[in-house]
Amino acid sequence: MKDLFKAGKKKMIAAKVAISTVALVGATSVQAALPSTAAPTNAAAAGDYIGLIKGYAFDIAIVLGLILGTIAFLTVSKNMIAVYADIGAGKKTWGDMGMHGGMGVLLLVMVIYLITEASTVIF
Repeated sequence: MKDLFKAGKKKMIAAKVAISTVALVGATSVQAALPSTAAPTNAAAAGDYIGLIKGYAFDIAIVLGLILGTIAFLTVSKNMIAVYADIGAGKKTWGDMGMHGGMGVLLLVMVIYLITEASTVIF
């Protein structure tokens, strides 16, 4: 008798899964159409697919450059926080913090300058 109930329970679960799958598939076909993609900043002429790919590659390179700049900023910030913690522990002085801050600013300026120059040279 127990086996009969277990088999019935398994069939009921399978039926629920089948019904929910059919409902899910039926509901997804009612979704609206996707929006069109945005043209790249260096839009090519109509029908020029190589130019279109170059435009998207340029945009991707710009985004990667922005990510690189963000990583540099976060690295400098992490270093400054570590130096501040060392000042609290008595291992470093405020002069060390100023030196790290100055070098961090120079590093960020150099990274931003190189990213800007690279964006004009890429394509």
